[in-house]
Amino acid sequence: MKKFALITIATLFFSTNALAVDFGKLTESVDTEKAAASVDTDKLQKSVQGEEIDYKKVVDSVDKEKAVDSIDTKKATEALLAD
Repeated sequence: MKKFALITIATLFFSTNALAVDFGKLTESVDTEKAAASVDTDKLQKSVQGEEIDYKKVVDSVDKEKAVDSIDTKKATEALLAD
């Protein structure tokens, strides 16, 4: 259900030109502890070699299910539909 909500939020966000976003509420919609826990720090560190960053490895270092669970979709939707 959360995946559907996130897809809906993203669709609204990218399809509406005059969308007012409350960035404060949007920030508050993320549980930072859960979001941080979704990152495998060993994989993330391996994605950086010197000054080179392998962005695919950066993305792969995130457990997508845990990352989705860190978002309060109701708050995020309210933030994206702010007047």
